Amino acid sequence: MTEPGQDRRPDEISALTRVTEDANLSDSLRRIAAAGCAVLDTCSAASVTLIVAGRPITMAATDELATELDQAQYDTGAGPCLTAARQAQIVRIDSIARDDRWPGFKRAAIGREIASSLSVPLIIADEDTYGALNSYADTAGAFDAEDEELATAFATQAAIAVSNVVAYWASFELSRNLQAAMEHRSTIEQAKGVLMAEHRCSPDEAFTMLRRRSQAENRKLRDIAADIVAQVAGGT
Repeated sequence: MTEPGQDRRPDEISALTRVTEDANLSDSLRRIAAAGCAVLDTCSAASVTLIVAGRPITMAATDELATELDQAQYDTGAGPCLTAARQAQIVRIDSIARDDRWPGFKRAAIGREIASSLSVPLIIADEDTYGALNSYADTAGAFDAEDEELATAFATQAAIAVSNVVAYWASFELSRNLQAAMEHRSTIEQAKGVLMAEHRCSPDEAFTMLRRRSQAENRKLRDIAADIVAQVAGGT
């Protein structure tokens, strides 16, 4: 027997396996938000909320509408997406106009003609990161128990994809930072060599010269070193 919505699930979930191929983290997560919205027929806008080191941020959204609704919750520190992420529970609001739990979110939603919402938790592998997939609709009662099940099934796979994306880009940034550090170190060593040759001094004395010039000019030591190397390369 075919479950409701099952015909839509394979294509959207299979798309999650390709998110790390995007050019950047935002594009990767935006594809997840779009796929999550596509799973639910009544979804008008969707977003991916991540809470990193206690700070919530919308990492991706299908449009500005979803971003604004998320931000209204961040501004007050409370709302369905934050509750879903922090408490790892599904939060469905059938009628935002009749729900008084989060006044700030309620005002923002009504002002943007959003009548119902569904937020499901994303269980991220990183223990310091929490997430939620948020779906918003312009009609009341847009989401039901069946949509909860479908969104939860999608979120389970999406959480894996988000974890992989976050881990991939964290590793990428670490690698890039390490590479930059190695390049800076190489430049500093070259500059020390130049100073040692010019002043017939030891490596420690050459480094002291670099540090003093850095302090005197209020510039980073690596920039001072780069200038010295460039001067030698340019024959000046």
